[in-house]
Amino acid sequence: MLFNSYIFLFLFLPLALAGWYLLNRFRQYKLAQGYLIGMSLWFYAYYNVSFLWVITGSCLFNYGISFLLHRKNTPQMRRIALVVGCIGNLGALGYFKYCNFFLENINSLFHADFQLKNILLPLGISFFTFQQLSYLIDRCRGEAPHYGLLDYLSFVTFFPSLISGPIVLHAGTVSQFRDSSLRSFDTESFAKGVMQFTLGLGKKVLLADTLALAVNYGYENIASLDSLSGIVVACFYTLELYFDFSGYSDMAIGIGKMFRITIPENFRSPYKAESVKDFWKRWHITLSSFLQTYVYFPLGGSRKGKARTIVNTLITFLVSGLWHGANWTFVFWGLLHGIGVAFNSLELVKVRKKWLARAFTFAYICMAFVFFRADSLGDGFRIMGRIFSFQYNGSITALAAAMEPAEIYIVTKALSMIAPGLVSMVQLAVMLVIAVICVAVLAQKTTQQQVEREKITPAFTFAAAFLFVWSVLSLSGVSTFVYFNF
Repeated sequence: MLFNSYIFLFLFLPLALAGWYLLNRFRQYKLAQGYLIGMSLWFYAYYNVSFLWVITGSCLFNYGISFLLHRKNTPQMRRIALVVGCIGNLGALGYFKYCNFFLENINSLFHADFQLKNILLPLGISFFTFQQLSYLIDRCRGEAPHYGLLDYLSFVTFFPSLISGPIVLHAGTVSQFRDSSLRSFDTESFAKGVMQFTLGLGKKVLLADTLALAVNYGYENIASLDSLSGIVVACFYTLELYFDFSGYSDMAIGIGKMFRITIPENFRSPYKAESVKDFWKRWHITLSSFLQTYVYFPLGGSRKGKARTIVNTLITFLVSGLWHGANWTFVFWGLLHGIGVAFNSLELVKVRKKWLARAFTFAYICMAFVFFRADSLGDGFRIMGRIFSFQYNGSITALAAAMEPAEIYIVTKALSMIAPGLVSMVQLAVMLVIAVICVAVLAQKTTQQQVEREKITPAFTFAAAFLFVWSVLSLSGVSTFVYFNF
């Protein structure tokens, strides 16, 4: 189920909130947790009910290992549990997400004829697998307690972050579900949650999905692009991905606030970064933290000299790339970021002017995201080739026409009958206005900062209500969430 859908907004969310607070009001705390777990599983199964066995099986497998450690917590048992847990979790992730990728590459390299399997990728498997793996590793290190089944399932299945992140960790989540003082309704927390959800919904529906129209057209018509339109497609995808993913994260965090459950911030103005290294302190923060804690540090981090630091950095980012998807485009994207972070760590070049450092970083990020979006490495290099072709053929007008918002359809339709020559000019002007709005939004404080610092005045409330209604009216044309299959 998507946050940006009618069934979620007008049926699921009201039922989830009403049941949660009603049961907690009568001090039925365990029943309230059970109800929320059930609602979360409904949320997950809405897309495909057959995926239920995957998440329930994953939860029971990891909980079972924790339970065995609870019964016999010896060094040998911890080592066995760690090995079995990693094999089980990564094996399941590998089968569902990477099996066909592996077979395709075997067939290509060795001219084999292995038949590809008809495997549906369970929603959010990368998120809930990493989430549980972090708990299991902490458990085997002796850094995490054994939780009751309700607490554990609440931690893993809580629907706001279940299929899209942010990746939540057990230490900060289970304690909140155990805190009875957080079970009562709080007006301020709920209001801030609604505000953050609304701002996120607007970013996703009004900005990301509009930008996607031009981006999709560009990637479907690579050969027709010139330098200008190639640059626009690359920049627009970089903006689309941010507004899509950060908007969805804002919605998740906002829903958490409605339930008085704090979900960690996932984006902190990443396009204000002054280096690729700085970018990864601001972008998908929960994934960066996970990879740093459970991949980079165990490899040795930066403790074994510069050469080993670079190798560890590259390995970590290759893992990050592969986590995002079973395609060499993601691996290459991860490699580009690893090279960027390693280069920053060497401190060979220092850009003293902040605006110039931000511009160079944004350009590099855009270039890397070209491959992230491409269906193949060949398509990615073709886009780059069009950008550096230094040609102009007027294809920017086709991009502008492709991303025409529904709000101006009547205007362009009327112009097409009265003054056809003005239609493309209006569409280009609208494209420019949307780009300016995107830049203006990026220049603001993060959504989290706005919600926490802004006073909920009548004017602010009215603006949020207007944004919510506008977003809801635009839902009929939304695309799917970009990270839905990661």
